[in-house]
Amino acid sequence: MTVSSNRRHRLGGPLGGIAALGLTLLAGTAQAQQAEPVPSIPTGAPVSLFPPPPATDPAPAPDAAGPDAVASPDAAAAPTPDARSPKGVMVEELKAQDPELAGTLGPDNGGLTPDLWQGLPRADVEALVAGIPAGLTSPALRDMTRGLLLTSADGLGGGEKTRNFAALRTEALLRIGDADGADALRNVAPAVLEDEGAALAWLEMRFFTGDRQSACDQVPGLLSRFQHPVWQKWQIVCQIANGQMDGVFLGLDLMREQGDKDDLFARLAEGAANAVKTPVKGVLEPTPTQLALILVSGRPFPPETKIAGPGPLAALARLGTLPVPQRLAAAERAVALGGLDGPGLLSVYEAVADADPKALTVAAAKKPTPLLRAQLLKALRAEPTPAAKAGLFKVAMLASSTEQQAGAYGALLLEEARQFRLTVGFASIAPLVARLHLLQGEATAAGPWINLARDDFNASKDEGAFARLWPLAAAHGLLRETDFDRARWVRDLGGDTARDKAEEVLILLTALHGGKDAPLPPLADGGAPPGQVKGAVLLDAVTALGSDGAVGTPAFDLAAILTDLTRAGLSDQARQIGAEAIAGLLRPGA
Repeated sequence: MTVSSNRRHRLGGPLGGIAALGLTLLAGTAQAQQAEPVPSIPTGAPVSLFPPPPATDPAPAPDAAGPDAVASPDAAAAPTPDARSPKGVMVEELKAQDPELAGTLGPDNGGLTPDLWQGLPRADVEALVAGIPAGLTSPALRDMTRGLLLTSADGLGGGEKTRNFAALRTEALLRIGDADGADALRNVAPAVLEDEGAALAWLEMRFFTGDRQSACDQVPGLLSRFQHPVWQKWQIVCQIANGQMDGVFLGLDLMREQGDKDDLFARLAEGAANAVKTPVKGVLEPTPTQLALILVSGRPFPPETKIAGPGPLAALARLGTLPVPQRLAAAERAVALGGLDGPGLLSVYEAVADADPKALTVAAAKKPTPLLRAQLLKALRAEPTPAAKAGLFKVAMLASSTEQQAGAYGALLLEEARQFRLTVGFASIAPLVARLHLLQGEATAAGPWINLARDDFNASKDEGAFARLWPLAAAHGLLRETDFDRARWVRDLGGDTARDKAEEVLILLTALHGGKDAPLPPLADGGAPPGQVKGAVLLDAVTALGSDGAVGTPAFDLAAILTDLTRAGLSDQARQIGAEAIAGLLRPGA
């Protein structure tokens, strides 16, 4: 099997039917994009843990009839069924969980089944996990990736081990900004920090996301274990952070003896040790250790500096000496990459001055900024009047993207939306409240708001808002497409200008509802279709969607991915991704 970061999903077979359905329903025209076939993923034959029961009950062994019978050594070597076990079922002693495969999740709490890698060679599994991209801005993608990486597996395929699998998963969790998940995995697999790559990724994330001391506490042990010069640099960073200036110059001498020529790091360290407080200049794209030195030195941060990555961005968001607009931009980018949660975002927003209420309007939402979103949330949290609160909520929803509504910003908005009463007086915002519940994964709570919005729609009062809601509800199985007149729907969306968008939505809905039963198309060479290894199919989807996410992927490509996920038994993940994409196509006010 060849694992590539540029995999394409097959667009033949059922997608022809999906495209035809969209064309038939809307009488429009669309051009299907073509893609290369996905490489074959072999799947081993299912392995039964228990033998089938015998046709008749065997006669009891003579020497096992009484309680005083003594088993022979040969008898002791074979497992003996428990007297309470069903007849014909062999009971085997459970083996201890391999720490390398341990996790904190299973199928009952957000993870996958433990056979998620069954039949896939270890080299392919390692390559798939190592290939999980950074920069996932889709909350749905990050959530399903986290669920896979924290799932406790029951085994890997054969082949040579090149890296500790728990360490590989930890690195991947940190790439998508999940420091808490990485810590949870480290708790069940302590050997993670014995892997140099995972240890460095963990240290950097912990340091930048606000837990400097726990990161620095690990540095001496890591410095003694590993040989790379970067550990000496982190030792210097932590010495400065803890006020231990005496060892800084000795550490710099050791760096130079090791041949490290990071002159910028050396200058920054010497400046920090000598209590220099002048602004840092000439630092455009600092390395993690250079950035760490700037932060611990307390010197003014250079505004021209380019910072990427969930951890460093979260550190900038918390830096009180930065201008507020720069902090807000860093905070929202950190949230988008998974490095900052709702409370962290709110703490940054609290530093924003209150806005003139007259500026928080629907017109302002057409050109949204991080400052406007912060001001809206502050005003929404402080507003005591229900009607005024509903108006601010509407503007906040119009000023935010689908990904923001599905992520930490949306979670903060939902806290305020829970205060709205389910009455006719709130019918005008019912489609927005329902949308937010659905994007936050609360389909049950969305139901009553969907009904309220539908009543407004039936009374012809909603001005097209329900046209942007019902497909999202249908993706979650709460409404049926057949209940709505297609012609009126397209007209409510915007007429002919919305026809292509409506067709894309129908393609995605068809993939979600019909993908499981659609036949697998053959490979390009006429061979049999690939097996459906859950972990491989899910990571194929993550790699294919990447930083564009569901919202930025063409409908035909995404429909193929949704179909593959559903066939592999990952219908919940398919629905989550598909719903996010449909919500992106049908943004309120767009």
